[in-house]
Amino acid sequence: MEDTEYPIVKHHYDMLRDDVSKVIKKLDRELAFYRFYFDSRVKGVETIYDTPTDLLSSAGIVLSKQFENGKSYFKVRKISYLPTELRKPSSKFYLAECSGKETPKDYPIQIASAINNAFSNVFTIDLVEVVKQTIPRYEIKVKGELYTLTSGTGMKGSIMFENATYKDFSTGRKVKKKGATVALPSDPTFKKEVEEVLDAIERKCKELFPYNESRFEIAQRVLRPKKQTGPKLSRKEMKEKLKNQNEQDQNEA
Repeated sequence: MEDTEYPIVKHHYDMLRDDVSKVIKKLDRELAFYRFYFDSRVKGVETIYDTPTDLLSSAGIVLSKQFENGKSYFKVRKISYLPTELRKPSSKFYLAECSGKETPKDYPIQIASAINNAFSNVFTIDLVEVVKQTIPRYEIKVKGELYTLTSGTGMKGSIMFENATYKDFSTGRKVKKKGATVALPSDPTFKKEVEEVLDAIERKCKELFPYNESRFEIAQRVLRPKKQTGPKLSRKEMKEKLKNQNEQDQNEA
């Protein structure tokens, strides 16, 4: 569980070049008063739920069930759809451990209460009934290597280099992406250290490209249906098409 007063904030990066050791060496060299060391290999699965009409996500609410470290629990987060330069990372405001087979429909009152406590005047309908209507929308499977980082001042954080698979339950479409997730405290006591770490990544680690998005938003983007385009024509087929079009134009003239 996380500290509710100062939760951990996760920063997501696309990994353009798959070279973990190179990234760690760069950060170790740039951040002389920090220590980086391998912690463990990690596996996790997150299933995101919403109503068939995306009622929750359209209101900035992300409801999910996560399995990691041998435990399953529910998460409810609120996200901002403000322009990128004004947005803040998603904020987690509810956690409840559950069994592997339970869904949000098994905890509608508790989840509805948590959402109501964090929002004001978002829904004019019965939120308990909204939760009861939820179905799985996206699945995010992550395998990665977790590295712990500590500063001389006592700040603790982590970097996970990961292979993530995003799946859309409605279409069955899957997208695989390599990336990194940097988890740092939001405690203002460590504001300087957090800025140092993020600045070092931006300046020195060109292998990493930042996403100002939550995992849910990444899933939405990468799984968005592609625009349908016609089959690519060969040069011969293109000439034939142009010839037919010219003949048609002449007949209509």
